[in-house]
This record gives sequence, structure tokens and C-alpha cells, in this order.
Amino acid sequence: MVRLTLIGIDHQEVAPSRLEVLSSESERIRARLVDLREQGAVRGAVLLSTCNRVEAVLDVAEGVSAEGVGAEGASDRLAEDRYLAELLLEGRTRDAEGELPLHVLADRAGVAHMLRVATGLESMVLGEEQILGQISRAFQVSEELGLMSRPLHMLRTRLLNAARELRQRTGFSKTRSVAALAADKLAAAGKRLCVVGAGETARLALDVLRRRGVENPLVVNRTLDKAQALARHFGGEAMGLAAFRKARENGEVQVDGVLLAIHSPTPVFGIEHAAGVKTVVDVSQPSVVAEELRTLEACAGGCEVLDLDGIAALAAEETAALREVAEVGRAQAEARAEQIWADLVDRRAHLGKVVDLHVENALSELDKALRGSLQHLADDDRDQLRKLFEKTARRNAHFHLRDLRQLQPS
Repeated sequence: MVRLTLIGIDHQEVAPSRLEVLSSESERIRARLVDLREQGAVRGAVLLSTCNRVEAVLDVAEGVSAEGVGAEGASDRLAEDRYLAELLLEGRTRDAEGELPLHVLADRAGVAHMLRVATGLESMVLGEEQILGQISRAFQVSEELGLMSRPLHMLRTRLLNAARELRQRTGFSKTRSVAALAADKLAAAGKRLCVVGAGETARLALDVLRRRGVENPLVVNRTLDKAQALARHFGGEAMGLAAFRKARENGEVQVDGVLLAIHSPTPVFGIEHAAGVKTVVDVSQPSVVAEELRTLEACAGGCEVLDLDGIAALAAEETAALREVAEVGRAQAEARAEQIWADLVDRRAHLGKVVDLHVENALSELDKALRGSLQHLADDDRDQLRKLFEKTARRNAHFHLRDLRQLQPS
């Protein structure tokens, strides 16, 4: 019997800033998933943690007890799933504002939710592309940790393949993203612009700035080599983070706007770095802007600070204009989720799925390269590579299927 439970919270339920209490503990949650696997409570699990959602998909083992949760002796499915949520998060579901409103979805409903997420229908910026790669990486991490059960392997292949098809149908392949919204806000600040970070969000923001005609951006990162690689590609300059902060404190580097897309447990940009800056856009999770820089007094000189909560408000305006497209996409996602869930329950091997498996594995390897040695490639080049990889993988898969059929006894 296959039993899936999805436990999580996202930007639709709380402001992105409130997700920090869970997103900052991603590694602890993954370690807890490994413990639950060893204890026999789950057969497998996948954790998706981004700047605007934290969700875990659990392949639940038989015999999980809800004893001690709710009414005495409760054994209904909802109580059992709530019990799993407590086991996973160990009661850490509160912040300064109170209890976090977790959602708990079972079986087909959980699959449908994950498909909508992978398609971009549940994203802060409707249809954004980054989420597909983030889900693919989440499955990869689970595989590395030994957390991929057979149903989860089947789910990965079908989920990502269906999401790519739905994105094409709904026209989401070229829509906006958090990085694009942040870059547009930054570009309005002036000509001297700085991007702090060298990951995927920073690269996407730099690509948008280039398309907007921005010249000579300053790329800053802890690891100077990574900053230099991006700067070369986007025609800018590079600095190490420590050198940049010191130069800003001394007034040696002038910038009109700063975009922060970097992971740090402590703030890296404060009042001492903000002199002369018109706009600070912070898409980091957790925020890396010092609290005092957010106050009205600090910003009275004209420095505007926009964090993920502010980006969410901008995204909501765009999403409202695409409501009809989203409704059609959600209806299509529900139908595909029904098929995916039926496959998971059936659990029989289907030769026709070999094609999807080949394609997904090829695109997964490409995504790893695009995050590493090929991260400097522009979006158009990335699209061409994806089409080439998909075409090649489908052709090879069909060759393999033909060979398998010829080997079958007549």
C-alpha cells in the first residue's frame, strides 16, 4: 500500500519572513527525516525548502500510530498525519507571532499540490521557472541521503515530466520570477548597481539587468572566483564580500542600488554600508539586511529597503492579472495528478515510462552543470541546451525500448 503525506507551509499562508523559523533549519529537518526512516516511521521522504515554502513529502510506513495526539485512542488518518508533523518538526512550529498554520495533505491531494508547485502555479511569482530545478535538487538530496523509496522514485519522474508539459501548455516558460522583479526594482535606482551573491538567483537577476541595458554591474561574493566568473560573463566588475563591505564603510565604492541574494546567518548589510544607496533589494532567506536599516529613521535619507515580503506584494499584483490562466493550469494539474497517483498505487513497471525516465535523468544532469561549470550561460543558450538534451534522451530511450521489445519472446 502506498501512503503519502505532505506537510508544510508557504507564502500563501504567512509572510515570507515568517518562514525563516523553518527554512533556517533545513539541515536539522533532513536529519530528522533520516531518523524517522531508521525508526521505521517513513520509508522515504523529500524536503523542499525555498525562500517562500518549506514542505516535506513522506512515504509513510504502515503501522504509524497517532497515540497521544488528539482524543485518546484516535486512529483516523488526519490524526496520524498530524502526529507525523509533530515527529518531523518536534513542535517547532511557532515564532514571535504565534503558531504557524501548517497544511497537511494526504495521497492524491499531496501529489496534486506538488504538481501545482512544480508547475509554478503556487509560486510567489506565478509560473516562475526556478521552482522546477529546486524540486529536482530536493529529490537529488534525498537520494544522496538514502531517503528515496520506490514510490518517491516513481513520483519524481512523473511529477517533473508532467510539470514541464503543463508549463508549456500554460505558457509559463518565459514568465517572470522573483529575481526578475528584484532586478527591475534595482534597475530603477540608477546606473551604478551591485548584486551580492553568485547563486542561481543572482545570475538570473544579472541576466535581467543586462537585458534592461544595465552596464558594468558590480558582482560581489564571499568567494571571489565565483564573482569574477559572473562578472566576466555579464560585463561587470567583481569584489569579495569582505572587501566590498570595508570599501562601503570607507566610502570608496559608490553604488545606487544593491541586490542581496546570499545565505548568511547574520546580517551583511547595515547602515554603515548604505550611504548614498537609493534602493536595497533583499531576496535572501533569512534576510541579511540589518534591522536598524529597515527603520523609517534610517531610510529618511532616501534609501528604500525591499525584502521578500515586499516582493510578495509586487508579485500578488501580477498574479491577479493572470488569474484565468492559473485556473486553467490548476484544472489540468488536477487531472494529471489523478494519473500520477494511479501509477503510484499500481506500482507496476511500464515500459512507456522509460522515455520519461531517460529525459528526466538527462535534464537532471544538465541542471547540475548549469548550476556549476555552465552557470554563466544566458537563458537562450540554456533553453537550446535543454531542447537538445531532451531530444537526444527521447531518441535514445526509444532505441532502448525497441531493443527490449525485440528481445521479448514471440
